[in-house]
Amino acid sequence: MGGGMGGNFGNTNGKKHEYKNIISHLPKNPKNLLKNGWINTTPNEMSKKTSSQLFTNKNSGIKIRFDKGQRGLGGYGGKDHYHILNPNSTGKHDYYLDINGNPVPKNSKSSHIVP
Repeated sequence: MGGGMGGNFGNTNGKKHEYKNIISHLPKNPKNLLKNGWINTTPNEMSKKTSSQLFTNKNSGIKIRFDKGQRGLGGYGGKDHYHILNPNSTGKHDYYLDINGNPVPKNSKSSHIVP
């Protein structure tokens, strides 16, 4: 998205305002998402292998992942954070959206959004 919050959202079909609103209002506790129109859609395999949770907005279909920080880990591994899934991803190079809604690669620093 380049400069600030006014660029494109990786062809997110006119959802700019919705993405900006979601990004700016991510709660510290992901359970609060459930009160605001989100559904926990964490696949069973993900639940078995990680502490990550996947949430889908039941109105827009937007998906976000919450990763619980683990004590003793450095970097983002030690911090609670979110990832916004890019609905128009074509691979690992544009898998997530950053805080400004720009497509960014998997495992990039900018894909981690700390509430």
